[in-house]
Amino acid sequence: ADRLGISDRIIMGDGVLEGMDAIGLGRTAPRSILAHEFGHHVQYEKGLFNSPLTGAEATRRTELMADGFGAYFMTHKKGQALNKHLVLQDAAAFSNVGDCAFDNDGHHGTPNQRLRAAQWAGDLALASKPASSILPAMSFDALFEAKLPQLVAPDAK
Repeated sequence: ADRLGISDRIIMGDGVLEGMDAIGLGRTAPRSILAHEFGHHVQYEKGLFNSPLTGAEATRRTELMADGFGAYFMTHKKGQALNKHLVLQDAAAFSNVGDCAFDNDGHHGTPNQRLRAAQWAGDLALASKPASSILPAMSFDALFEAKLPQLVAPDAK
């Protein structure tokens, strides 16, 4: 609970669930959305919103990291253990929520950047040795921070 007495929570409305059903992603997409939003919770708990980046670049970083946390969980054997194809199908749908508003403080990353972040994280989960080993959040962050320039480079302005 925070200082206002409100417990930690992630709330998704029926519209999100109905929308995912309507486009044929109702089986996995709600879990993927929840995983992305939980990624933001991890960022908050671990102080990962702090970065030298500002404005649109800072928002893009946190959104791509949440995409990565979500895809890692959805693909990992100890998470949802979904086939990476299904995870990337969801990521492709979500990537369409990406944008090219490079100067907008709400910039989530381009569709290609969002998809690349999910693909990278899914591959990272599948490469776990042994398959049951889970990267601690801060280890994931270190790998993500190192990879971020490559994830954004092809579409950077």
